[in-house]
Amino acid sequence: MKFSFICREPFSHVGRNIAVIGAGPAGLTVTGYFVCRGYNVDVYDKLPLPGGLMVFAIPRSRITLEEVIEGWRDLEQNFNVKFNMRTKVSLGEGSDEGDEFAEKKISLMDLSGKYDALILATGTWRSRRLGVEGENASNVVSALSFLYHRRLSELGLAKEGTSLNYRKVVVIGAGLSAVDAAEECVSMGVSEVYMVYRRSIKEAPAGSHRIRELFKSGVKWIELAQPKKILTDGGYARGVEFLRVELGEPDETGRPRPKPIPGSEFILEADLIIVAVGETSTPPIYSGELIKYLDNSGRIIVDANYRIPGTNIYAVGDVVTGPSKIGLAVDHALRAARVIDQSITGERISVSTLLSKLKPVKQAVIKRTEWKPVYGEEICKYLDTYNVFNYDKCLNASPFTRVFDYSKCMGCETCNAVCGFVHDGRSMIKINKLEDGLVYPTACLHCTNASCQSVCKRKAITRGELGEIVIDYKKCNKCLDCLTACPVKVIKLSRGDIVNCDLCSQLRKGGLEPACVSMCPSKAIILTYH
Repeated sequence: MKFSFICREPFSHVGRNIAVIGAGPAGLTVTGYFVCRGYNVDVYDKLPLPGGLMVFAIPRSRITLEEVIEGWRDLEQNFNVKFNMRTKVSLGEGSDEGDEFAEKKISLMDLSGKYDALILATGTWRSRRLGVEGENASNVVSALSFLYHRRLSELGLAKEGTSLNYRKVVVIGAGLSAVDAAEECVSMGVSEVYMVYRRSIKEAPAGSHRIRELFKSGVKWIELAQPKKILTDGGYARGVEFLRVELGEPDETGRPRPKPIPGSEFILEADLIIVAVGETSTPPIYSGELIKYLDNSGRIIVDANYRIPGTNIYAVGDVVTGPSKIGLAVDHALRAARVIDQSITGERISVSTLLSKLKPVKQAVIKRTEWKPVYGEEICKYLDTYNVFNYDKCLNASPFTRVFDYSKCMGCETCNAVCGFVHDGRSMIKINKLEDGLVYPTACLHCTNASCQSVCKRKAITRGELGEIVIDYKKCNKCLDCLTACPVKVIKLSRGDIVNCDLCSQLRKGGLEPACVSMCPSKAIILTYH
């Protein structure tokens, strides 16, 4: 991941010093923007390595460690970002999950006096609890804690004596953390893994598609059951007593409220119980006058400039919005960065103005992979399954210059966030969200046998140096034939113009990868040559 995806070097030097607190996706993204703008940036984080939950929670099957390391090393080596790791910055005394690596503590207010601005991006490092008897047993853990210690073990940072020999695991919850925890248990070789949810699979926050994928690996699903108490023996949990429920009227979230069915108790034995009922925002504010800027759920309340009123402290990402996917945290960070930039300097600079300052290179080095027929078969099968593009017609349109590897895509929406940022709010990527919770992107595939090009009577659709589809606006008369012809429906009319992805031509002229390619955390987007 290249967090400085819009530049190779600072566009200018603004002579301002800022500190970013938190090195997760939002913190690293906002750092990438400000180093491109020409700020001096220091990053502080309590953990041993930058990356936040991308490194210390999300399974490696979704995000590889190398992708994140490549990103923060680029910031460190090419933009002189100083990473102050194992450092907890806070106002008042308090703790959250993952604090045990902090070797140094710094006062938030003391630090704010040393910089022109502080940007808080401390994410969601506190797990929600069930609030039932027996929850404090030694083998009852949160999904975040479970995944965190698994990643520590992989990194060689785990404490000795951590048990991994579990025979039967019960995961309580049905969100993304629950799915990740259940998947992790399967990868560990646990013989029996149960997921128990108090609503039906239709209401599962992770989406029924993700849940059903787990069935293939042997995970057992129990719905319409909520925990009544955890059965313990000598401080060790032996199982969970559940109560059957039925769904009633919608609650404040709009979802049906579970109603207990008296006398319907049943017990699931387990030697590990994972509580996966969500996380909450963890602002580094535990006491003092700034506590009034936290809402009831712990999120930071900011003004229109993303600032805590009366301070030089700003906040971005999940610490403001609450728990979200990587791409939504990235999107919030990018939207906030421009506003914060203007708040600090008084300058309002558009992204297009920034990109115009990119120094062109004689020959752009773009990573490309040799086209293989299997790419076409896989993407066409996927698009046909979800009624986007008929399989046979799709194969006839291939090869494609850009390929979405849907087997790797985790629906994080990062591609949409960075595309919209580069194109001034007009993302060329469509995020498809199905009723079963499946989320996947579509965009111009830059088909070799492109129907948009064949129907254009004015020959206004041409090819770029990568073989990509390019619209010649001097010839285009906006007849809209290409919009109708595009089988993926990704050419569109926006602000009076016919627009289509050009694979970030401005970035490529400056020697950079297209934004969607360089920032995809799972490397699910590739460019091919044929």
